[in-house]
Amino acid sequence: MGEAQLKQRIIQKLEGMEQDSLAFLDRFIDSLAIYQRTQRLTESDAPVAHVEPDSFIRSLRGKYAHVATSSDEFARRKQKEIDWEDRHWKK
Repeated sequence: MGEAQLKQRIIQKLEGMEQDSLAFLDRFIDSLAIYQRTQRLTESDAPVAHVEPDSFIRSLRGKYAHVATSSDEFARRKQKEIDWEDRHWKK
């Protein structure tokens, strides 16, 4: 499969995805770029370039990068889930 065909195939898959999946892929691509840049620098004898700490930390969080770390935010999400379950399961 050629590069153009591969890109078109990826675009077609993206068009059917929901926003949270697209956000995950966006972060994944950023993480991949940081990883590749780090690998290239590690393989060469060149000094390591500065990597922004925030983007590096986000890349390490991976799958759960979109999840807020605040316990208050977690409690709010859980309460919404409980409320939803109460509404839908009590019928």
